[in-house]
Amino acid sequence: MDAIYPFANIIHLILGIMFLGYVFSDVVLISALKNKFNKETTKEINQTLGAKSFKIFPLSLLVIILTGGMMMSRYMNSNVGFFETSLQKLLMLKIIFALIIACGVLFNLFIKFSGRQKPLFMQEHFHKVVLVLGFFIVVIAKWMFVA
Repeated sequence: MDAIYPFANIIHLILGIMFLGYVFSDVVLISALKNKFNKETTKEINQTLGAKSFKIFPLSLLVIILTGGMMMSRYMNSNVGFFETSLQKLLMLKIIFALIIACGVLFNLFIKFSGRQKPLFMQEHFHKVVLVLGFFIVVIAKWMFVA
């Protein structure tokens, strides 16, 4: 595991930046543009962005989770414990936040594939929740090695 840790770390960081960058641009920039156009144009914007993000968003999240799991095994396992150190406790908090995001993405995928109507909360607020959780994941990631 020690041999592939640096590669998993780089992939994890690059995809994390891309993932949160997309969410940030959607919440801050694209949502501001959507309010400037009529409903027809806004619908086209949503469909165009949705088609692209549907291909990238879930796959990048899957790789982020897989690489995070690989790196997690270095700090949490049966030999070193799971809640013994402050690093492990903070890592578990990061994992919980990441699982909330992953569950939301899985729910959205289920809704899309089943042809159901997406709940209003998921339409209007999910990316905001992801952005806030992602911010705390990044802060905790830095804090883990300081505390």
